[in-house]
Amino acid sequence: MALDTFTAEVPKDIEEHADFIDWMDDLDGAQVIKVMAALEKVESEGLLTSVKRLDEGLFEKKWNSGLRLYFSVIERIDKTKTLLLLGSGKGREQSRAINKAKENLKNYNVFKGEIKKR
Repeated sequence: MALDTFTAEVPKDIEEHADFIDWMDDLDGAQVIKVMAALEKVESEGLLTSVKRLDEGLFEKKWNSGLRLYFSVIERIDKTKTLLLLGSGKGREQSRAINKAKENLKNYNVFKGEIKKR
């Protein structure tokens, strides 16, 4: 594991933005299995490994294959926390994917209707 990555404790409650869902639809079977295994670990243990803190409340989960998942932890009015899956990408798309995830996070209240609870 690189020095700039860590294991993050995250909420077990997960919400998925439409950009994340679209990305999952485009993955092949082996890639879907990797992502689903990571999300199952979140739901069972509240952990994500190989995480890097970006900025503006955004984090990146990276796999050796180049897949990347962008997320944030949202605190609700009732003080419960939710892991919000904002977007994803691959190595070559990293800069564009990060900017899109930041935009999604900033507009969280606007696109609430596009988020699906797992």
